[in-house]
Amino acid sequence: MLRTMVSFGITPDLQVSASLPMPLYSRTGVPPVRALARMPATPDVELLLGWRFQRRGVDVGVRRESTLWLGFDYPTDATRAGVRTAPGVYAGAVTGYASRSLYAWAGALYRRYMTPGGPGSDHPGDAAMATLVLGYRPGRFREDYPRPDWRGFLEVVAEDTGRDRIAGIDRPDSGSRQLLAGVTLLGLFGAWGISGGPLFPVYRRLNGTQPRERVRMVVNTTFWF
Repeated sequence: MLRTMVSFGITPDLQVSASLPMPLYSRTGVPPVRALARMPATPDVELLLGWRFQRRGVDVGVRRESTLWLGFDYPTDATRAGVRTAPGVYAGAVTGYASRSLYAWAGALYRRYMTPGGPGSDHPGDAAMATLVLGYRPGRFREDYPRPDWRGFLEVVAEDTGRDRIAGIDRPDSGSRQLLAGVTLLGLFGAWGISGGPLFPVYRRLNGTQPRERVRMVVNTTFWF
């Protein structure tokens, strides 16, 4: 899947975004995941509102920020892994510290599809996730444009996905708890940015016989205009 995201800053601290999926290939049995807090690996159209409620400059080139996110999901597929889909909502929060050399961020997100409960209903499992990111920017990459600008990160992602429900019955081979970790990179050059890398499972507890992830790979390209 390819995903596009367009964002617009209403004010310096208020932002609206739209993320649109471009499915390329789908394989039965691959579990849907949120590759990033704001860009899932599921074919959902997302509308987001972000509010940066804390922004404080600690020193020259050093800042602390915190942001709240509220989003709306609209699935483009009628069923997913045998479960009827429905629109959903999610909320997230992130806080962090950034300087010219060190970075530390933590965040959490919760998503729920708006399906009715009771006998005979289908409901994709709720999803909760948390992430911790520590980053470092070597001295040779702290120069201004047109010199290259690279940062390395250690990322840890924890996920808790609820069981899917079909016709009012919990599906036994759905839902899981996972902890993934890996090293990722962010590169900036003028108005362009590229980021991504692999995450590997370090802990998992599956509720059933669903396929196991061996690696999760994400690459993002950004252009500021």
